Amino acid sequence: MFDIRLSAEQREFRNLARDFAQKEIKPGSFALDQEPKWEKRVPIELLKKGSRLGFRTFVLSEENGGAGASDQLTNSLVAEELAAGDIGTAYYFMLTARRARDWFELRMTPGQKAYFLPRFLNDDLYFTTVAIHEPDTDLGFDYFTETPETARFKTRAVEQPDGSWIINGAKNFQTVGYMAKLLVVMAQTPDGARPFLVEGDSKGLVRRPMSKIGRRVGDNAEIFFDDVRVPQGRILPPAPKGRTDMGTHLVIASLTLGLGRAALEETLKYTQERVSGGKPIIRHQAVGLFLADMAMNLEAARRLIWTAAWVKDHPEAIADGTVENQPYELMALAFTGTAVQRLTEQGMELFGGMGVIAGMPIEKYVRDALIQKHISFPFPSRFKITEALAGYQRRVPPFIGAN
Repeated sequence: MFDIRLSAEQREFRNLARDFAQKEIKPGSFALDQEPKWEKRVPIELLKKGSRLGFRTFVLSEENGGAGASDQLTNSLVAEELAAGDIGTAYYFMLTARRARDWFELRMTPGQKAYFLPRFLNDDLYFTTVAIHEPDTDLGFDYFTETPETARFKTRAVEQPDGSWIINGAKNFQTVGYMAKLLVVMAQTPDGARPFLVEGDSKGLVRRPMSKIGRRVGDNAEIFFDDVRVPQGRILPPAPKGRTDMGTHLVIASLTLGLGRAALEETLKYTQERVSGGKPIIRHQAVGLFLADMAMNLEAARRLIWTAAWVKDHPEAIADGTVENQPYELMALAFTGTAVQRLTEQGMELFGGMGVIAGMPIEKYVRDALIQKHISFPFPSRFKITEALAGYQRRVPPFIGAN
């Protein structure tokens, strides 16, 4: 149908990420995961090193301080490699990198870009987050109906006489929400929901880390806004039509893929070292069947991700009929989340009793995979895939509780 072969530049990005992940990220990842205090689980020095190698900025054009690697396949390669070191650490880099081109190059006004881009480039710990999800709202989280136009955010922004805005409200489950120095905050105004550019050190902005069973190295936070003042001119313009930024679904799928690969590698290593019945357990037929199943599902996930990435980079291929018009990105997200969760649990079975011991690699990977499957939303993604394949629009019922 089409040919995906990595260019020399793509291989260089992949190898750079692989080298950093395996030599710098992975060796300390298991100890970080076991740290009881959240603050000690933030790999500050690794984040600085990775930033100096360009993992926050590589999607930006060279004239804007990046490496010009904005294509989806390169992003997917880097995400997989970093996550194979530790998925929590990879989230800091990849979510920030994903937004960099979208915000700084495609959406910001010249004034916004002149103010924020130098801060982003010159601070190795300048990470970003999007604050959308709120406690006790149905916005975007009813999987069987579209979010109605009458729905409203509880977080409110009120314009002041000098043109600034005052934001009050709360958000939760925000990934990289605690460390972020720039937040795009969705808040309700009289003219509808608007995205505000809010600096992390704004007075009245309070953040509280949220503890999770998995992906403990990456932070999630509740964010509270108590009369947070946002200067005039800080509303982020809408995304342009046909934008080519890195999609969130592909980032998450690629990160999950890297986690699955790390789990398979550790399982292979263990089964070659563990002896039972006078031989390494990898030579037992039942173990070999498990490993083959794990490897096949991992490679199937990778091919689906690469297909989705290639199609996003070549939309003309759908228009001219080279490729079928399929929801590849949603397929990649749903399949990878489910496949990697199953893969890690198979690995735990092959570890036997050692698989449930805290501190063993596979135990961490199982917990991380549970988080990834949850945020991959496999059931609603499948529902949307079915909708796309069938080509129908769902009827939107009246929204109860709109204000």
